[in-house]
Amino acid sequence: MWLIVLNNRAGRGKARKLSTELISLLEKENQFYKIIDTTSAIETSQLLEKELGSSNYQRLVAVGGDGLVNICLQYVAEKPIGLTVIPSGTGNDFARAIGTYRRSVSEIYDAVKVSNFDKLDLGKVSGHFGERWYVQVLSTGFDALVNSLSNKILWPRGQLKYTVSTLLTLVHFKPITYEIDLDGKQMRMQAMLLAVANGQTYGGGMRICPDASNSDGYFDIFIVKPVSRRVLMTIFPKVFFGKHIPHPEIEILKAKTVRISALTIAHADGEFVSELPVEILNVPRSLCTWLMK
Repeated sequence: MWLIVLNNRAGRGKARKLSTELISLLEKENQFYKIIDTTSAIETSQLLEKELGSSNYQRLVAVGGDGLVNICLQYVAEKPIGLTVIPSGTGNDFARAIGTYRRSVSEIYDAVKVSNFDKLDLGKVSGHFGERWYVQVLSTGFDALVNSLSNKILWPRGQLKYTVSTLLTLVHFKPITYEIDLDGKQMRMQAMLLAVANGQTYGGGMRICPDASNSDGYFDIFIVKPVSRRVLMTIFPKVFFGKHIPHPEIEILKAKTVRISALTIAHADGEFVSELPVEILNVPRSLCTWLMK
């Protein structure tokens, strides 16, 4: 049984076209499916909870971007339901991670109908808001503020939107004092940003942690120490290509459990999570999906 979740505003109509292609393939082979098609994140969440709680779905296909994927994660984490994405958003970082980025609908369909799951790690974030799952990167500090601003910008789109948001955020930004606990090791530091990466990319292909793995049971904790605005501007554009490492003011640490406290906000998979403090736990093999090589 297939459940298709559609963000019908994604890609300026591209999501609807792609979902129509998928439905044609399903009907051609007499596959049972149901579709959730709304313009509201709240309504999408409610319908997902209802459908996945009452029916025996094995495959959940998100047709949209990372925001829709993040909604779906909340209902399939630690469950035997496979999640894939037919990308039609502006970021598409989960699609890059599992190999569906720039793949045709028929290629994705053929991979998913086999039904042999691969498994990836997830990050589970806890705080005063409760708990929330993410699959790629949780960001705080400078990049989280950039992310927050970019979510409000309607034009330009794609990577250029993040570049514009970076320049605007940079004007008034100052280093942040963090209190961090990594697997019981406590430290206090000032930093421009601190990201907890489960996967390699965020922000539409920015390779924040080029060596991070979605399946090694560890987070890569990416830290940029206090630098001038000029130096930060030389670092940040290189993130798109993973060329910012090594750098004397960048440190990458490893941990399974991360606690962060600071006067700033956190975003995960491009979506606002909360103000800090938060605790993040790596939960190995907690997401069923299909990896396309």
